[in-house]
Amino acid sequence: MPALALALDDLNLQEFITMALEALQRLDQQKGDLPSQSYVPRTMPQALGMFDMMMIFMMIMLFINNPVSTIGAGPAAFTYWLLGAVVFFIPCVIGVAQLGVLYPHEGSTYVWTHRALGNFWGFFASLIFWMPGLLAMVASLSIGIAFIQGLNSSWLTQPWQQGLLCIALLIISTVLALQPMSTLRLVINTITLLTYAVVVLLGGAALIWLATGHRPATPFNDLHSWGIDPSNFVLYGSVVLAYLGADVSMILGGEMASERIASRHVSWGAFFVILSYLVITFALLVVLGPAAASQGPFAVISVIDQVFGKFLGNVAAVCVIAYFPIFTTLLNVAFARLLMVASIDRFLPLGLSRLNRNRQPANAIVFQTVVACLCAALIFLLPYLLPLGQPTDLATVVFTVTLSVLTLVWAFSSIFIFVDLAVFYFRQRERFLRLLVVPLPVLWLCIIIAPLACLMAMIVTLLYSPIPQQISNGQWWYIVGGLTMICLVVCGIASMFAISQAAWQDQSFEA
Repeated sequence: MPALALALDDLNLQEFITMALEALQRLDQQKGDLPSQSYVPRTMPQALGMFDMMMIFMMIMLFINNPVSTIGAGPAAFTYWLLGAVVFFIPCVIGVAQLGVLYPHEGSTYVWTHRALGNFWGFFASLIFWMPGLLAMVASLSIGIAFIQGLNSSWLTQPWQQGLLCIALLIISTVLALQPMSTLRLVINTITLLTYAVVVLLGGAALIWLATGHRPATPFNDLHSWGIDPSNFVLYGSVVLAYLGADVSMILGGEMASERIASRHVSWGAFFVILSYLVITFALLVVLGPAAASQGPFAVISVIDQVFGKFLGNVAAVCVIAYFPIFTTLLNVAFARLLMVASIDRFLPLGLSRLNRNRQPANAIVFQTVVACLCAALIFLLPYLLPLGQPTDLATVVFTVTLSVLTLVWAFSSIFIFVDLAVFYFRQRERFLRLLVVPLPVLWLCIIIAPLACLMAMIVTLLYSPIPQQISNGQWWYIVGGLTMICLVVCGIASMFAISQAAWQDQSFEA
């Protein structure tokens, strides 16, 4: 121990960290540029402009129903949305902008972590990034189904009906995902604009409600109701995890028309996302009040119904319902590219990298759809085969647990954004400082605060069961926490296997 202390005294801390990182790099046999970094620009069109990328980011980041679950806390919902933005979302946006400027390539977290930590961690980070994205395809469609049920409570009442519709929509979204990017851009941009138009309509509804002499359904003059306390702290986890996904749009980084778009689209997109969540929360609290949290996702349409009438409410509902299958299409298109670049780099079977005539990774898209359909069948149809209670209740439990586990896995993957930034700073300081997107102290504040905020959100999520009637808080901790650890271990083993296979292929090729 004295010898170690003396050695550390002789070494500058920064030099010690740099030496440790170089040792890790040698152990992992990192090889620098990946084949996919040069392959994608040669084979896929760089046609995504600033507006296109911003629309992709804004679609990924906004679930119009998310504020409904927070309004039960009253004005404190605003506090949590702003707190989550400051301690997690904005740092994520800054981190993604910085990494996008450093390495504006296809694959986002996959490429960044490979360049920072090597093959194993690059594949591991992308795998725990990809898995939640796959389930999000099913989750988004289930929310869309909830909006359909809001139009008529007698529709889709049974889990098997919901499951079959979900599978049908997955197939339809796959057909759309296989189309040229020019077609996808038009559809995504249109639906995103319509969704944000509904947000504007919600804001207008709240203002008209107040201007016509109605009292707000929520008292805003009680300062205590804006505060954070143990009774509402569960919202912290919900809000922070709702801000996950800032790095998804950069999966398509190799298809941007200009490298400058990398930082600009996330910055502008983040502004509109935060503003939208605040506007939706304001409209819900002013027109309906905290009690509307029990109405579920359709509460956002109820605001428009109450102020503007059923006709405009139905139009808004159609716009919102259309969002979810298109969102699923976008996820399929984006996360298929993770499989594609990993396949190009020989970590996955080569067939997953093949493009169709529209320059889409067709095999990867179809593979994801098959897996997503199997997940939907397990969630919605398996409860009919298990004698463990009512299928409706069991489907809810299975879906909630699965979604929570993969959300925690996704949250864990987001920490790699900040690990990568720290590594690049010490390893490539001159280039890093030359390409800074924010002042260095601000960036370091993000690197320190965001992972801590994310870990705290994960702990809060494990402490509070969203379905306490079916699973108590004590059981929830062990079930969800245990399954999350199993997922991470399985992903680690799969990553080691993929890296060993890639190394074996390299040796075979050299021989």
